[in-house]
Amino acid sequence: MHVVAEVGSRYPSISRQGDETAWYRTHPVTAEELIALMDEGGVEWTILVQPIQVYGSDNSCLAAGCSAHPDRLRGVGVVDVGEPDASCAALRRLVRDQGLAGVRLNLATGSDSLDPRCHPLLECAEELGIPVLVRVTPEQLPQLPDLVKRFPGVRLILDHCGFVDFADGPEGRAVAPLFDVGAHDNLYVKVSTMNLYSTGDGIAPETLLGELGRCFGADHLVWGSDFPHTHDRGYAQLVDYAREVARSLPGDGAADYLGRTAASLWCPPHETPAGR
Repeated sequence: MHVVAEVGSRYPSISRQGDETAWYRTHPVTAEELIALMDEGGVEWTILVQPIQVYGSDNSCLAAGCSAHPDRLRGVGVVDVGEPDASCAALRRLVRDQGLAGVRLNLATGSDSLDPRCHPLLECAEELGIPVLVRVTPEQLPQLPDLVKRFPGVRLILDHCGFVDFADGPEGRAVAPLFDVGAHDNLYVKVSTMNLYSTGDGIAPETLLGELGRCFGADHLVWGSDFPHTHDRGYAQLVDYAREVARSLPGDGAADYLGRTAASLWCPPHETPAGR
């Protein structure tokens, strides 16, 4: 879930030529509008993720929304991977000054190798006790297990399933790098709406989610609506879609996928909002 201020607000977005039809221009959703949409969908609280393409590492809009609605919203901000001392100082400010609950590291920056400059940031994240959402490409996935094992004290969440293409199903060549990562105690996988959509006609999204649960553990899967980036239907309808697909998970898997695992990651027990 992302929040985006309206054009002309005090939270200017990164200006790009030709972005007039981009989702963050045509479908902005403020924190206040989101609360109303959550009420409509029967959602008690949600995790907001900083949209890198909109605000980069300026987390002001995100932090303001979370601060205004602390009982409904938790925030995952962004810190640039750069000079270690400056990056770690920025991460500490993100958590201690802006009150955000986690960080998103964008490692999908054009190279097939994971930038080793993320290591000091992961050490800092462990010190702060926060989870890390990592954005990588399919080509980088084979290196992920080494990163996971190098930082066993850091809870890592793979963003959007590593952007693999599920069109050929869970046994297709394109998804092999994802399933080859395998289960790890400190690795979680965000299976967002865009991933469920990407199955095409080759496999039902319920089947895909079940296979991911068997590989990584149903209690290590986290749903992300990706709204309003994904906006083919309203937020409440996206929630209903996720609930329907999650029925494929055995036992308490649906409850884990739809909220309980996210609460364990981003909401300390004494701060967990009521409900999902």
